[in-house]
Amino acid sequence: MKKITFILLALIGFSVFAQKSEVKSAEKAYKKGDIATAQEMIQKACKLKDQADDKTKARIMFVKAEILAKLGSKDLDNYTNALETIDKLEAFENQTGKKKYTDDAEELKTQISNEIIGIVNNDLNTKNYKELEKSAILAYSLNNNDEFKYFAAVAALLNEHFENAEKLLKELYDSGYTGVRDVITVRDKETGKRVTVSDEKQAKLLMMAGTHDDMKKEKTKSRRPDIIANLLYVYGKLGKDNEAITFINKAKQENPDNLDLIIGEANYYLKKGDTEKFAAAMEKAIELDPNNKLFNFNLATAYFDMKKYDLAKKYFEKATELDPNFADAYLGLANVVLVPEKAITDEMNKDEVLMNDALYNKYNKQRLDLYRQALPYLEKALQINTDDETVMIMLKRIYRDLEMKDKYNEIKAKLNALKNKK
Repeated sequence: MKKITFILLALIGFSVFAQKSEVKSAEKAYKKGDIATAQEMIQKACKLKDQADDKTKARIMFVKAEILAKLGSKDLDNYTNALETIDKLEAFENQTGKKKYTDDAEELKTQISNEIIGIVNNDLNTKNYKELEKSAILAYSLNNNDEFKYFAAVAALLNEHFENAEKLLKELYDSGYTGVRDVITVRDKETGKRVTVSDEKQAKLLMMAGTHDDMKKEKTKSRRPDIIANLLYVYGKLGKDNEAITFINKAKQENPDNLDLIIGEANYYLKKGDTEKFAAAMEKAIELDPNNKLFNFNLATAYFDMKKYDLAKKYFEKATELDPNFADAYLGLANVVLVPEKAITDEMNKDEVLMNDALYNKYNKQRLDLYRQALPYLEKALQINTDDETVMIMLKRIYRDLEMKDKYNEIKAKLNALKNKK
């Protein structure tokens, strides 16, 4: 029995020695940059960790966290595992009362956090939305900054992970997140463009250098409208119409004049193909913001689709008053004018009309009168948007039928030139 006991004790002593040796070898390999060897040695040490003393256990966990952190840039799961290992290490040292590695572990956690934020920025810049969904949510777990949750929500939406997008967007909405923040900008004298700087000190240095001027403190655009619109879009994609309506009604009760919500509601009904409810939402939006050209244009388009042409004309005209260079609004006005064209053409193509010159000429005059009314709107639209092929095709037909030969040849040449560019 004594011999057996001696052997067991000898084996236990050997495994403790092996652990210390392996973790030491792992540390050396890690410092040399030989991560493969470091990983192999720390895995061996981990297998025998339960037999180690408290000091060696803590050392194994810390070295394991360091190695995993080094591998994090290749696979985000390694960062996750490193952070879990740090949490276990800190809990262990808190329990034993011997905090040899806790401070170093906190520094490592800060390092990991900074590296992950760098990965998030890179994923954003390269539009790598597949990885951004993971990197941003990991950054959020470390920093509790809702901006990272917003990035993850957008990535989930673009990746068509609608359940995850719904969860994140709903959390952002419920928390009141807007994403609005103060920024400082200066104007680049050479380009005339505004540049965002980190702080007033940097702005003043650039102005002292003479390359920039006109420092301004501004606020970024609210992300609230996007959150609302995207959440309603996700509800539509998931077929959660009841949830969408409940969300709209609840939000409207809390703040009936919330313009962000009204626009989100309008977009939801637009995607659902409910033109009447879309128009109703846009009417409310115009009540709150009457001088918004896009609201007026969208309402005009809705009325046009609903065949309420007088109202469509009214709001297309309002859009052009608000922005005299609103090309699409002029095209909308031309389309309103040309609404009767089909009915007139159908009459002209009837046999009894084709055989009656007087009747045919009567209808043809009506058709040409429509063209003359629409012509100024179409020419204005093309003047603003010189490459609008749709407008060019319409003008080509009108110039031909109105026998405006020079104009016809000119627009024909433009169309040919445009086609040759493609």
